[in-house]
Amino acid sequence: MDFLQARNKSIVLISRRARPFLSIPGGHDFTIVESSDIRGDIQELIDGGKDTHILAVIFLHYDEYMEMNRLLSILPFTEITYQFIIFGPEESVTELDFENLRDIAEFRHGPASAQDFSFMIRRTFSVLNELYINRSLQETYLARLIDTKKDQEDLINMGRALSTEKDQDKLLRLFLFLSKRITGADAGSIFLVEQDEEGKKRLRFKYSHTFSRDIPLEERVLPMDKKSISGYVAVTGEVLNIPDAYNLPPDAPYSFNPSFDHKHNYRSRSMLVVPMKNHVDEIIGVIQLLNCKENSDTAGDGEYEAFTIKLETPEDFDRNVVVFNRKYDSLLEAVAGQAAIAIENNRMIMQIQHQFEEFVKASVSAIESRDPATSGHSFRVAAICTAMARAVNEVNEGYLKDRHFTETQIKELELASLLHDFGKVYIDLSVFRKEKKLYPKDFDNLILRLNYLYRFLELQYSSREAELLRTMNKDDNTAAAFDELLKEKKYKLGRIVEIKDKLCQMNEPAVVEENPQDILDRISYEIDEIECINVGGGRLMVISPFDILNLSIRKGSLNPEERKEIESHVLHTHAFVSKIPWPPEYRNIPEIALRHHEKLDGTGYPDGLSGRESTLIQSRIMTIADIYDALVASDRPYKKALPRDKVLAILREEADKWALDRDLVDLFIEKKIYEKVDKDSFKRSMEDHGH
Repeated sequence: MDFLQARNKSIVLISRRARPFLSIPGGHDFTIVESSDIRGDIQELIDGGKDTHILAVIFLHYDEYMEMNRLLSILPFTEITYQFIIFGPEESVTELDFENLRDIAEFRHGPASAQDFSFMIRRTFSVLNELYINRSLQETYLARLIDTKKDQEDLINMGRALSTEKDQDKLLRLFLFLSKRITGADAGSIFLVEQDEEGKKRLRFKYSHTFSRDIPLEERVLPMDKKSISGYVAVTGEVLNIPDAYNLPPDAPYSFNPSFDHKHNYRSRSMLVVPMKNHVDEIIGVIQLLNCKENSDTAGDGEYEAFTIKLETPEDFDRNVVVFNRKYDSLLEAVAGQAAIAIENNRMIMQIQHQFEEFVKASVSAIESRDPATSGHSFRVAAICTAMARAVNEVNEGYLKDRHFTETQIKELELASLLHDFGKVYIDLSVFRKEKKLYPKDFDNLILRLNYLYRFLELQYSSREAELLRTMNKDDNTAAAFDELLKEKKYKLGRIVEIKDKLCQMNEPAVVEENPQDILDRISYEIDEIECINVGGGRLMVISPFDILNLSIRKGSLNPEERKEIESHVLHTHAFVSKIPWPPEYRNIPEIALRHHEKLDGTGYPDGLSGRESTLIQSRIMTIADIYDALVASDRPYKKALPRDKVLAILREEADKWALDRDLVDLFIEKKIYEKVDKDSFKRSMEDHGH
């Protein structure tokens, strides 16, 4: 209730013990109540005085004063303003509590005449009126102060959100919510300016919220012209504070469309429509607030009118909707401008981020296109890693329950996964494409030397056969020698063929059961005994140390130097990625990418770190994703694709040996993360980037 607008009722209450001291004249304009129960009569007056404020002059005997003062001191000021006139002996004055003297208009030691009574009443009611007005103004100012404080707190929260929130949807919804709360609006909408395919601007009804009822959002598009209220504000940049949307000025260039009200049984009355201008004074949107419910009765009670007052019936709209205070015109315009700048900044940030991510994807696609056998690996690893991070957020037991990835951290992990093999661009492509232990050219040269050895040995035996034929005496000894020479020739030439076949087998990247070095030692010794001479007259080295180095590989196709070169890709990746000026939220990308080949048992690289604490959980996730995709991926020149069950068994074995993080491996398998990866996404991505 507005104190200054309340109806006052002047009451004179006279206790039974005070009555003998008074002579009461007739012809007065106030109510006199002679009471045997002052306490009860006061409570009855208060209970029956709805929307009425009581101004009371209370006559008491000194003996009644203390009890009545305690009673009235606990009653709300909004119900009664009072002053005491006390009768009592002179010596009782010294016993009064000085803190309560402000409520005592007069203390009399003897009876009051009719003239004294009239004078005391007029003077006391004058004091009561002045006291009431002063206290009412104080309450009003306090209410306004509290309302201003709440507005300031909301503005601070809004300013904080404008500077920190990166999600445009959340930002706009918060801006709309706080704008309504500050102004006491029941409903509000945000329109954003957009361009159609022809470059023509229009307004899109993007966000809406109503406190009084749940109205579903229905996106729609409005022309960017002056015919509608929002369109007019978007075109002119003017703030419109409309008292009643159904009673617009006759000369207004805009009109109100009541279709929304009719559809949802609503009534749009007061409106505050504000443009959202960015830093170059360009309008990017409009905020429209409806039906202000702000009033002084509830402004200072700690509640927000926007929440507490519901508009459900026509009477609610008539009784509770008021015009928006003019102070909100400039306030909301300034805040809307800050929101527009924040939105534009977010748009630019999002655009830059999107462009950077597309650049990363295009770069990764270009690098992976060098080796068609591994194309799409980085994209699949990234998909597995992000799915793993989201799965970690759902864990409720083990050490993972204390881990939680924000959306920013998931994006950080995704970028690190996409770039984890970037350093391979510095590695000789032939090393990646090395299908067998010897490169094709080196293996062909080895076979040529073996074929030369075969022909050399064959020629030697042919010469020995011719010499034997010339000296043959046709006796049994000569025939036996010739037969022996033919047998030796067949064996030696056959051994070369066998050696060539054996070396062909050893050139395959499959695991050799016998120590390949022992086999090569025997073969080398056997070939060295032949002493093959080249065309220059020197001795021919049929199997070179380089051949032996590569053919002695027990597993895979890479020799120690080549494997070291391959492993160096993580260092190249780290060196390259570290040069990128990442924002603080992405600062872990270089470290995550660097450690994706480390293992918990210390057998990984580049630094052989051991223990769970030695690497970030993101790197341990990527290790699992990288191994899984490498094993299950389609056939590669140096290996066949393994069945999924076999790959999962390998992951479990590695976890049992504490090479991989057991909790993460269990999560990967239990949640079937591998089924959540779009196997064709990398193909589409490469097609999008022109590869």
